[in-house]
Amino acid sequence: MSALSLFVDRYADTLELPTPGGSMPVSANWEREQVVEHLGAQFQIVRELGRGGMGVVFLARDIALHRLVAIKILRYEFTASDEHRERFRREARMTARLSHPNIVPVHSFGEVDDLVYIVMKYVHGESLATRLRREGALPADETRRILRDLALALDSAHRDGVIHRDLKAENILLERASGRAMLTDFGVALLRSLDPVRADASRAFGTPHYMSPEQAAGELDIDGRSDVYSAGVLGYYMLSGKLPFDAPTFESLAARHIAEAHTPVAALAPGAPASLCDTIERAMSKERDQRWRTARDMAAELEVAAPAKRRWFRRAARASVMRSRVAAELALIAGVMRAMFKWTMI
Repeated sequence: MSALSLFVDRYADTLELPTPGGSMPVSANWEREQVVEHLGAQFQIVRELGRGGMGVVFLARDIALHRLVAIKILRYEFTASDEHRERFRREARMTARLSHPNIVPVHSFGEVDDLVYIVMKYVHGESLATRLRREGALPADETRRILRDLALALDSAHRDGVIHRDLKAENILLERASGRAMLTDFGVALLRSLDPVRADASRAFGTPHYMSPEQAAGELDIDGRSDVYSAGVLGYYMLSGKLPFDAPTFESLAARHIAEAHTPVAALAPGAPASLCDTIERAMSKERDQRWRTARDMAAELEVAAPAKRRWFRRAARASVMRSRVAAELALIAGVMRAMFKWTMI
């Protein structure tokens, strides 16, 4: 099996799924049917939200609590795989230990026969991937805000020892009401404090278009700066509407991330603020020591380097408050003087 086949979803467009023993295929609606059969007393399915390489996500109504939730189901063809079932358990456990406004929280996890599922908060909105497919690129102010939200989420995860390893536009959800960006899908995350270094640990987990050079090379020592690189790729994509590298195979794409220089983002987004472009370029440095030391440092830079218009607004607001205070003090002095003059005339 080639490295590229790890990223190919063989069953994405099929109407039937194979069974491990070679018997008759099962229904393409197997996951929905399992939820109805085993969880129907707790949840009512509204619709399917999407399918990934390992899971199917449904929008459902929590009957007891009268709220909408997202239920992620392990796809049928992986239910017999101990590795995939364990990855699902790990995703639930690692996400449950994280608590941050920019990380989609997990409500519960369960296994019933072949059904393996995670119940998560439903984010009413759309993925960053959907937004980029529709609009091509995002304004600089919005790119900065989403990137800062993501950096804060990563900083929280890294402080708990969790490296995401699969940052991509599909794993960023944009809340419709607030515009808040929320990170999801910790299916291939690494828990540095507990995960032993195994002989197969050099497998390149993740999505090749966003991989850091060290991750693409299969290095064992992956830390938070790998996620910082992937965040830089996301910033590049949002600002320019293009990914920095593309290639027909995983091997050639990995080689480009490892050794090839990308077109500077400022050349593709000439109207973007230099400070934002510089932040993205530093995040995408080939050498990890040249990137932002932590995601928190990156978030702080994105906050400090606010657009000039916003800085002007803050200065204008402060000046307005000062003028109001001065006017109030002058009015008070004038009132006192009038009172004193009136008293002396009596």
